[in-house]
Amino acid sequence: MVKGLAVALLVSMFGLTRAEETAPEPPAAAAETAAPAEAAPAEAAPAEAAVPADPAKPPRSFVIFFHHAGPWIPEEAQAVIPQVAEVFLRVGYSAIKIGCYSDNVGSQDLNLALTKDRASRIETDLVRYKVPEAAITAEGFGFADPLVDGMPLDTTVSNRRCLIDLR
Repeated sequence: MVKGLAVALLVSMFGLTRAEETAPEPPAAAAETAAPAEAAPAEAAPAEAAVPADPAKPPRSFVIFFHHAGPWIPEEAQAVIPQVAEVFLRVGYSAIKIGCYSDNVGSQDLNLALTKDRASRIETDLVRYKVPEAAITAEGFGFADPLVDGMPLDTTVSNRRCLIDLR
């Protein structure tokens, strides 16, 4: 239910929908030459990416939701990275800003390090798909700007997110 609320919030704020419903296929050449990101643990939590509701317009923003206490890009979100790279390169954007956030479980120092690791992993994967490293800014913010309040892990999945904006 909370995941649905987070998606509804993204839709209302940015006109976004789930990537698996509208996103184009990643380029075949990039998919063959790029090394996949480290796999997520078997007990993976939900992860989604968001793209514009109009498939004719290239997406400018993507969202990846992460598992609790893990820096790995969830298996369900693996296709987002090549999609971001393909849109960035095809449309000719000049910059990518990655901002990662955590839930409120654990210390702020731990969460800050975790979100920096998540941002770095996304950056590394984008470089594998031929995005120039100089075009990417990757930051981790720890527990900041929560989308939902709460303590149970199933209600804070929306807070464990990385926002990827193309500029």
